[in-house]
Amino acid sequence: MKELNEMIRALEQAQEWIILAHEKPDGDTLGCGSALFLRGATMGKKCSWFGPDPFPRVYGFLPFSEKYVTADTLEGMTGSGGMAVIVTDTSNPARTVGGLPEAGERVVVINIDHHGDNSRFGSFNWIDEQSSSAGLMIYELFLSARWEISREMTDPFFTAIATDTGFFRFPSTDERTLRTAADLVARGAEPSRVFREVYENRSLAGLHLWGTGLSRATLHLDGKVCATFLTREDFSGIGVAREDTEDLVNALLSVRGVLAALLFQEDEGFCRVSIRTRGPLNARDMAALWGGGGHERASGCKMEETPERSLKAFLSRLEELDEIGLSGN
Repeated sequence: MKELNEMIRALEQAQEWIILAHEKPDGDTLGCGSALFLRGATMGKKCSWFGPDPFPRVYGFLPFSEKYVTADTLEGMTGSGGMAVIVTDTSNPARTVGGLPEAGERVVVINIDHHGDNSRFGSFNWIDEQSSSAGLMIYELFLSARWEISREMTDPFFTAIATDTGFFRFPSTDERTLRTAADLVARGAEPSRVFREVYENRSLAGLHLWGTGLSRATLHLDGKVCATFLTREDFSGIGVAREDTEDLVNALLSVRGVLAALLFQEDEGFCRVSIRTRGPLNARDMAALWGGGGHERASGCKMEETPERSLKAFLSRLEELDEIGLSGN
């Protein structure tokens, strides 16, 4: 509680807030950013919002989304005092805009996250692995600070919490989560609007991309692992973006008997791997095999091979480890 109060004091004393999203931004980090930008603007702060990857179209309804800027580095942005850099839902500096460690030598860095493998890189670190989302933590921060929560802030908060819990269907959904969601609805949040904007706002090309991914889905290790892949060619010339694959990996986990779902997406010079698990399998442990991380049920990593080769190598590694009898032996 003492550190939380000191964090609030640092935020209130700062004249400028730089808000950072993580790579491949999702509803949690973006909902946090939108709510923080709204709060900072209300308090008269100079606010900036950056991330290493573009802002996904489906989250364009969030207030101040037009202020978001894609940036490679913070160099030249953090030279003055009276500044706070706020990083949400980000387990380590490598997952956000470059130059964060150097910036931390000059300005206050606020690190708010719910990943258990967070590297505690901030001047202030509030890490709560029991929280279902960073958005829930930011909401509790606002309450602790006794900052007004306007109607306009409720949908960003609800978006952060709802998307990170699979709209309240993931195991991380607990009483704390549902009570917070109910409080947000009482304050004016519109769950149906959030769901429509995020999940019922796909392009036809995006659905076709899902079809490609689903058509390649295969079962492995006695049907306990379902995996698929997408190549760069799958994205080219059809007007789709990385955001169009959001939730595809969760669809793989819906197959009967599957304990782990894997989605391999080819990028420039590497392959992004999304991992979802249920039961005794730990997604974070799987991701750690390749230098990644995340949560017990949802994690990710990068591999420096084609999707097909990455998939083969990943499965071979799991079979070697014989994780909870995945190989069936």
